[in-house]
Amino acid sequence: MLCFPQLLTGAVGQFPGGKVIRRRTVVNETEDGRTVKLGDAAAGEVEWVLELKGLADSEWEAIENLFEVVEGRLGTFTFLDPFGNLLSWSEDLSAAVWQKSQGVSIAKGYEDPLGGLGACAVMNAGVGEGKVSQVLAAPGWYGYCLSVYARSAEPGAVRLFVSTPSAAAEKEAAIGPTWRRVELSTNLYAADETVEFGAWIAPGRTVELFGFQVEPQVGASKYKKSTSRSGVYRAWFAQDELVRTAHGLNDNSCTVRIRARQ
Repeated sequence: MLCFPQLLTGAVGQFPGGKVIRRRTVVNETEDGRTVKLGDAAAGEVEWVLELKGLADSEWEAIENLFEVVEGRLGTFTFLDPFGNLLSWSEDLSAAVWQKSQGVSIAKGYEDPLGGLGACAVMNAGVGEGKVSQVLAAPGWYGYCLSVYARSAEPGAVRLFVSTPSAAAEKEAAIGPTWRRVELSTNLYAADETVEFGAWIAPGRTVELFGFQVEPQVGASKYKKSTSRSGVYRAWFAQDELVRTAHGLNDNSCTVRIRARQ
C-alpha cells in the first residue's frame, strides 16, 4: 500500500493547514429561458494544502520518495485526512458499515452529550462479549487515536480496541450515568493494510455510545461528525514538483498539495 507518510510527531499535517471542498453544478438553459440546475456528485473534489515545517531529513525523504514513486500527479496513494474523522457514519451504529457481533443490537435517537439525539444504545444480549466495529483500508503501521463518548445507567466499563490481522491493542475505561469521552491511542507497527476500530460490550449490558472518531494522530481533537464519506481517500499530488527549503540539518520545509474525489 502506497500512502502519504506519517510524521515523526504522529501527525499527517501541521497547523496552519487548509482543506477545500469543491462541488460542481451543471446548469442547462432551455429554449424558453428556464434554467435547470443539477448537482454533479461525480465531479466533487477535495484539496489539502499542507504547510510542513521543521521536517527531519528522513521525513522529507519519505515524502519525496512517494512523489517520485507515483510520478508526481500521475499515480495515486492512500491519504488519511488530517482534519477529519476517518470513520463513516459516526452517529449511526446501525449503518451497514458497522459490524456487530451476534446478539448485539442498536437503538438510535438517544440524548447525546452535545444536546442532540445522536447517541445509540448498544445492547448485548449474547452470552459473551459483543462488539461494534468498523474496518478501514488503512495502513497498520500508522499511529491512531480512537475516541468515543460513553455512558451506562449502572457503573460498568467499555473496552476500546484497535486491531489488524496480526496485532491488537485494547483499553478498558470505567463508565457510569455521566457522559465520558474515552480514548485509545496506539501504533501497532503492523504490516497489514486494514485496521479495525471498535468497542467491546460485556454480556447482558447496555451502553450508550456517541461520536466514534478515529484520527491519524496521537490524541483526540474536537469531535467531527461523519456521514457516508470516511476520511480515507485515494489521492494524488496536485503539483508538478516538490520544492524543499533546507534551513539546516533536520530542518526542512515544503508545501504539499493533495487532491482526491469527494
